[in-house]
Amino acid sequence: MAHTGTKEILWSRTFTLTTLGMFFLFIPFALYLPVMPVYLLKELHSSMEAAGAVNGIFLIAAVLFRAQTARLEGRFGSRRVLLASGFLFVATNLLYLSATTVAGVMLIRFFSGACFAVANTGIQAMGSRLIPRSRVGEGLAYITTMVLAGGAIGPYLGLTLSQTLGYRAVFILSALVSLLGMLILCAMTIPDERPQIKRGFSFHDLYEWKAVPVSLIILVIAIAYGGVLTFVAVYAAELRLTAAANYFFVVMAAASVAARVTTGRMYDRFGPDAAIYPAIVLMAAGLLLMGCIHSAAGLLSAAALIGVGYGMAVPSIQTLAIQISPPHRASEVTATVFTCLDGGVGLGAYLLGGSILAFGYANVYLALGLLTLACTCFYYAMRRRARAEKTYALEEITEKELP
Repeated sequence: MAHTGTKEILWSRTFTLTTLGMFFLFIPFALYLPVMPVYLLKELHSSMEAAGAVNGIFLIAAVLFRAQTARLEGRFGSRRVLLASGFLFVATNLLYLSATTVAGVMLIRFFSGACFAVANTGIQAMGSRLIPRSRVGEGLAYITTMVLAGGAIGPYLGLTLSQTLGYRAVFILSALVSLLGMLILCAMTIPDERPQIKRGFSFHDLYEWKAVPVSLIILVIAIAYGGVLTFVAVYAAELRLTAAANYFFVVMAAASVAARVTTGRMYDRFGPDAAIYPAIVLMAAGLLLMGCIHSAAGLLSAAALIGVGYGMAVPSIQTLAIQISPPHRASEVTATVFTCLDGGVGLGAYLLGGSILAFGYANVYLALGLLTLACTCFYYAMRRRARAEKTYALEEITEKELP
């Protein structure tokens, strides 16, 4: 009789608690992205540049400190680093209650970004280690879904609460939700690992050169995405679509989850071109629509298009970057892609404030749509060059094999 293999358990107690802890930490992270610019403009009477920078400085801190997580774990142990950074992130939410200046909020945002990056990196690494080898794809999909769910619920809660109970209630809720996430993580046994870290480092130690060209596409898409996350609430208020803005992130996240479910199969069956070209076009279409909207239906339609495009682009480009790079450099490839992703969102939030002040929301979103659409030309040139190099390499091998 043939042996029937048993399916390895994915939803162990530890994995379940890890994903729940991650979910509750991502709610305040996503909550602040649309709320903070509005808070600075309305309550602290900041400039538009400062309103954009408030998210940019958080994400830039996240990029800088994510790369240092392994070094901190090597010195202090992964358990201490995770718990310390997580509880410090909880504390930063309460610091906003006493911040009365733009500079004070900026300092807290930078510190909060650093703490969140270290805690999030530790949790994601721990979650990935808990997934059985035979169910890696499924397990990572659930982790990503938890992140997207937090990304949908957070902005909705933040915008709704700020309009009804005020910003102090937003800060207190964020502290309580992130504290709940950390208490869930404390209920499980966190291994205290100390990875071996080399002295000194170079670009090659952290990133993969072969993944850089395709990651530049993610950079452009992320800049546009950062402009949407940061300014859509202010833009909607200007258009008197505040109620619709509350649901913008829910629609965008739901569309992104739906896209991720089908994109993997499409990529595996038809190749990267079948997933990446439509992703770029849909993302561009959503941004162009953002520049032309006058109704709630238009705003939510743009959210759906951007959600589908972004949801298709990120996993497809990450997969392609891994495929075109050496197999043993998978970690460095992932770091390359996500540094461009986080850095792009941060740059988009930071740089576009001044552009909006000079040219207006509609014109900036139209320009971002055209810039995103131009990525199809860059992707085509990149793929054409890759095919030409592959053909040349095959011809060289054939010539060497001939007598």
